[in-house]
Amino acid sequence: MNLRNRKNLSNDEPKQIFYVWNYLEWGGVQTYFLGLMRGVSRKYSVKTVLPFGSDKKILAYLKANNVEYDFFEGKLDSSPAVTLIKKIKRRYNDFKTNFLLARHLSKYDLTDSAVQIDAVPWMSFALLFYLATKTQVFVTLHTALPEISFLRRMWWKTKLAILNRFESFHLNASNLDVKKSLRSLVNESRCRQIEIIYSSFNRREIEEITSSKTNKREVFEKYNLPESKIRVCNVGQFIERKGCWVLMEAIEILQKQRDDIFFLWLGTSPLDKQTVEKIETYHLNGSFRFLSANEIGTRRADLLTLWNAADIFVLPSFEEGLPMALIEAMALGKPCIASNINAIPEAVKHLETGILLKPGNAAELARAIESLAEDSGLRVKLGENARKSVFENFEEKITGQKMLRLYDASLRRKSGNN
Repeated sequence: MNLRNRKNLSNDEPKQIFYVWNYLEWGGVQTYFLGLMRGVSRKYSVKTVLPFGSDKKILAYLKANNVEYDFFEGKLDSSPAVTLIKKIKRRYNDFKTNFLLARHLSKYDLTDSAVQIDAVPWMSFALLFYLATKTQVFVTLHTALPEISFLRRMWWKTKLAILNRFESFHLNASNLDVKKSLRSLVNESRCRQIEIIYSSFNRREIEEITSSKTNKREVFEKYNLPESKIRVCNVGQFIERKGCWVLMEAIEILQKQRDDIFFLWLGTSPLDKQTVEKIETYHLNGSFRFLSANEIGTRRADLLTLWNAADIFVLPSFEEGLPMALIEAMALGKPCIASNINAIPEAVKHLETGILLKPGNAAELARAIESLAEDSGLRVKLGENARKSVFENFEEKITGQKMLRLYDASLRRKSGNN
């Protein structure tokens, strides 16, 4: 694959936007990026740069959207680092990965381009500093800042202040909760400049699924799912931050009381042996099933079709931004039960467009699931309200137009300076 980006020789030639990440795991951020790519591709050429060894599923999604992609050597390590030696090795790997990424991007002519990268300014400071000297750099933060010590806050604040001195560095947030949390690192004037580019859904994709004549019975047979039960679904990584074990506890509670609820977790990658063994300790008696992306199908439509066969969506997370999965579940008209944390209340209004709960309480989660299972009228009401709300506020077209204006302004300003 050609590594060279054609230089912009005339005002009519499309400029290029690079979408970049440096880790193998994929999920909401990549779906978020795909939405941006679709929104700007009519005006700009788009290309993705990602690590060697990336999942074939995300590559298939890129191909389906006619997005070129290119690989670089190196990848971040997301496994737990519990010892000092492992922490040192991880820091070295982080530095090495970002160095290899910077070197790879330097092979392109970035003069009339922009780089949208999934990176945290205080963790990838050197990489972002380098890119800001070469091109327009866009970083969108998705999760509010954690509680940190005073010294660490000052260190992060210093790094961010240096990056903000570049007119070519653009910091945005994917929800209001993130923007509010950044007030501890930037002054009020700079905070006002941070644009909110919400997570969004592709209306065409959703309407193709919801208007499809595909018989749900065919879906049940294809994936061997019980047709007569209430199907409760989660979509995302099966990790503790997503509340996976809280949901397992809730299932354990419910399956002792009733046998008409079935739980389905749709994940990006297969579970490891240790996780499977831990799930087995909950004695769920066949009321839970995990399906990885490879088992679901090769197309994104396969995921959405299976998802649409669910009756309830649950998101018992401990920490979130504004998840793509939640927005898409609401767009599909699913009644949602979600943790009342971070940016989730920006989309879910309690007992209007969904149900909000405190995170970590399995008994409360079980009661909420049971209440929806018993009340079909409430399921319909919350689902319809959710669909209407996200169609008015979180459609991809709205997000794409806003991001397009930001790209336009930055590239015009750069051309003017040149």
